[in-house]
Amino acid sequence: MGQTTDSVVIVGAGSAGWLTALALDTFCPFLKIRLIRPSRGAAIGVGESTQPDFVELLQAARIDLRAFYETCEATMKCGIFYRDWNEVGKHYWHPFSDLSLGEQFGPANLSANYTVAHHYQQMILRRRGSHARYYKSVHSSYEPCVKNKQVAPEAAVAFHVDAHKITEFLQRHLTRVEVLEADDLDVQVEDGRIASIVLDGTRTISADLYVDCSGFARAIHKHVAAPDILPYEANVNRAVAAQVPYLDIEKEITPYTGAHAHEHGWTWSIPLRSRVGSGYVYHGDFCTADQAESNFREYWGAQRMRDVEVKHIAFDSASLRNPWVENVIAIGLSAGFVEPLEATGLNWTITSVQLLCQSLAARYYDRDTSAKYNFNILGYVYDVQDFIDAHYKLSERRDSEFWRYITAREYPERLAHRLAMYAVEMPTNRNRIKATPWAFSELSWLDILNGYNFRYEKVDVDPRLMEVSDALLEKIAAREPHGIHPLKCSPRPDARGPQILLDQQTGQPRVSNY
Repeated sequence: MGQTTDSVVIVGAGSAGWLTALALDTFCPFLKIRLIRPSRGAAIGVGESTQPDFVELLQAARIDLRAFYETCEATMKCGIFYRDWNEVGKHYWHPFSDLSLGEQFGPANLSANYTVAHHYQQMILRRRGSHARYYKSVHSSYEPCVKNKQVAPEAAVAFHVDAHKITEFLQRHLTRVEVLEADDLDVQVEDGRIASIVLDGTRTISADLYVDCSGFARAIHKHVAAPDILPYEANVNRAVAAQVPYLDIEKEITPYTGAHAHEHGWTWSIPLRSRVGSGYVYHGDFCTADQAESNFREYWGAQRMRDVEVKHIAFDSASLRNPWVENVIAIGLSAGFVEPLEATGLNWTITSVQLLCQSLAARYYDRDTSAKYNFNILGYVYDVQDFIDAHYKLSERRDSEFWRYITAREYPERLAHRLAMYAVEMPTNRNRIKATPWAFSELSWLDILNGYNFRYEKVDVDPRLMEVSDALLEKIAAREPHGIHPLKCSPRPDARGPQILLDQQTGQPRVSNY
C-alpha cells in the first residue's frame, strides 16, 4: 500500500534527530515536521568528529558557518592520525583529500582510476618509494598537520564539534520544526503500522512517516518489526569517555582526530576549543571497566584527570538489515553502529537522511521505496564494517591477548575477497562500482592500507598517466608547507563550496591548490 507524504514525526532529540530535521527541512520543505524530545535525559556524545558531508549539509541549509563554528566550540578537522596501530611506534595519516588527476590530465575515464596515491604505491613496487614516505610524498597536508599541528587549508573540510551544542544550535535555527516534549510514548499500532503516538497520556499525534532517532532503545521501530540484525562480530564494545581539560591548549590542540592504539583497543581524542573529547575504547572480554578507567586516567595523567568525571559506555554494534519497515524508519544509533573509529556515526546519519529525502521527493512512498532504501543502506553498512575491520585484521601487533585474538579471528569472507582484489588491481572506480553508497573512497582505502604496508601487484598503467603523476609528485614535494594554528582560523560565513577556511590573522580566504 502506498502513502502520500505530507508530515513526519521524529522521535529523539540527539544529533541524529536534529540532523534528520535539518535535512528534511532543507530538502523536503513541503513536509510538516514535528520532533519529540524527552523532558529529561541527555545525549551520549562527549564530542563529535565529523566528515565533509556534515559541513556540506550545513552549507546546503544556508547556515552561517562561522556562527555555527563559534557557537558549537568547533575546530577544524583535516583528518585522522593513527598511532601504534600496525606496530608500536609506527603511525599513519588519513587526511581529507582529493587527488584525482582531473583537469591536469584530461579524460575522466583515464584519470579517475589512477591518482598520485595509486602511482606512489606502484613506485614502491619499483623501489622508487617506501611506505614510510608515502604520506609526506602524496599528501601536502602531512607536514603542516602531523608535524606542526597546524591546519592545512586544502584538507580543512570538516569540523570537530560539541555534540550538545549542535542540537542547541539546530533547535534555534529550525524554527519551522515543532518541538514536543514527552517522557512516556504510547505507540498505537494498526495492521502492522504506527497509527498514532500518545504523549504522556494526554496528547495524540499522527504522521505519514515516523523517524526513530531514539538510539539503541529503538522506541518506535520495535513496535512494527522484530529487529533483523546483520551478523557482525564487534572488535570493541565498551568505552570510558570524558571531557579532558587542556594543560596548554596552544601546544596541545591538533587539527585532526587522534586514534591511538593501546593493548586493549584504542583511545580517541577530539580537540575542541576548551577541552578534548576523549574515550578509551576496549572489548569487555579482554579488559574490565575498572582497568579501562585506570588506564584512561593514566593515559592523560593524574594531574589533568584529578577532578574529571568519566562516563562508562557500552555500545551495541548491531545494525538493522531493514531500517525502513512500513511507515517507520530508523536513523542514527537506532539503525545501527559499528564503533567510534573513523567518525562514521554522524556520516551514517547524514547518508541515511539524504537517501530518505531522495526517497520522499515524489511526496509518496510504498514498499518498493523502502526496499530500495534498505538495499542502499545495506551496501553502505557493509562498506563501513569492512573498512573498520581492516584496521584490526591487518595489524602486526601481537603484544596483548586482545591483539592476538583480533588479528587471528575470522572476518567476513566479503572482506577477504575485497582485500585480495585490491592487492591485484588496487582500489579503483572500476572495482568499486557504486551501485549503493560507499562510506569511504578509493583514496581512503589506499591511505589506510599503506599504514599496514599493504602489498599490491604491479598494474599496467598508461605511460601518460605515469608521466603526469611523476610531475604532480614533484609539485607536491616542491610546495612550501603552509599551515594555520587551529585557534587562529575559522570558516568563511558565506562559504558555498569545499574551500571554507579563513585565516583570522589576515582575514583572507585560504584556497586549496587542488
